[in-house]
Amino acid sequence: MNCKYCESEKKNKNSLAQHERRCKKNPERLDMSGPNNGMYGKSHKAGNQFTKNPNAVTSEETRKKLRTAAQGKVASPETRKKISESMKLAHSKGRAWNIGMSRWKNEPSWPEKFFMSAIENEFTDKNYTREFPVGIYSCDFAWVHKKKCIEIDGEQHQRHAEVIERDKRKDEKLKNEGWEVLRISWKDMCNDTKVWIEKSKNFVAE
Repeated sequence: MNCKYCESEKKNKNSLAQHERRCKKNPERLDMSGPNNGMYGKSHKAGNQFTKNPNAVTSEETRKKLRTAAQGKVASPETRKKISESMKLAHSKGRAWNIGMSRWKNEPSWPEKFFMSAIENEFTDKNYTREFPVGIYSCDFAWVHKKKCIEIDGEQHQRHAEVIERDKRKDEKLKNEGWEVLRISWKDMCNDTKVWIEKSKNFVAE
């Protein structure tokens, strides 16, 4: 059996096929030492299973591996700093999308469920929208027809500097868009429920 490129003789079909793929006279030879690392010459581009076959279907096992690949891993201080600086820059330019948007499809928190119940039982105007989007942010409870927004703030809104700064930017954005904002800390709501529900009713009714 002879190679169709260089006519060298080989023992069997397998050795012939392997030789022909790597034969120096083969214009599409398989070059294991080149930058393509085993891909066919210049006429073929390196790629994964998806770029080579856009119709490839990923198995459930592979999808599970991809989903869990980063679980349990902790970013280094340098990486966290870079992410933080990147997000601050994105916010300053008004192109951050994750604050608020990631919550629009989520289930309401317990404080939000409590306040929803209070609205249904105590408020005259129940025509509100939960997680109403305004720019890159979302309002916890928005009376859109009146441009009034009530925010129910958990403990993190008083403890974490980044959250406090984000709330300031959010309030500024809302006020610039003509909204009135009432912020209620969940701690205050728990300590003086009747007072804050009454304040909320009056805020919406005015």
